[in-house]
Amino acid sequence: MRKALAQEPAIAARGVAEALADPRSREALSAEWRRWRAQRSGRQAAGEAFEAGALSPAVIAALRQEGIAVSSAQVVVTDAELAHLEHDDKRARDAALDDADLDRLPEILASPKAVLRDTAEDVEGDWLVFAFDPRDGGREAGKVTVRANFTRKVRDDDGRRRRAVANDVRSAGYVRWGNLRERRYVVLYGALEE
Repeated sequence: MRKALAQEPAIAARGVAEALADPRSREALSAEWRRWRAQRSGRQAAGEAFEAGALSPAVIAALRQEGIAVSSAQVVVTDAELAHLEHDDKRARDAALDDADLDRLPEILASPKAVLRDTAEDVEGDWLVFAFDPRDGGREAGKVTVRANFTRKVRDDDGRRRRAVANDVRSAGYVRWGNLRERRYVVLYGALEE
């Protein structure tokens, strides 16, 4: 997957989709995510990131139709954002994903029910919403919000800091399907039928 992600976004997206079509590859990525998450939970952010997947070829093509070119197909989660996703206050309000759904983040990114683009005028940047069916049948819908073309500082293996552009997971939680049918959202992939 990492080798594929080094390619131009459309090629990278196809390569990752092909790799993750193999159930063993999907499970290996999910297991690596769970290990990474367990090692970083409760720790102070150190500027680390996990490559959780990639935008699909269909999403990249749909964004291109919308006049948006992505710099990378890669979707990442930073350790700082992981702390936000696991924040106790969010969980107390039932606004954060539970552990069962958070543990399957790579699977959600690889095969969402739908991917939407948030077109609200007050939203800065290009935001995507990956909609999915939660594991807990008592919850109506889940969403993972990704900011496309997000620039952040990263530390190279040699310790130098540089800017990197990727598609960053910024939040995740539970909503009603009706919330995702608001006019502000444009369906890029899939459907919201229940």
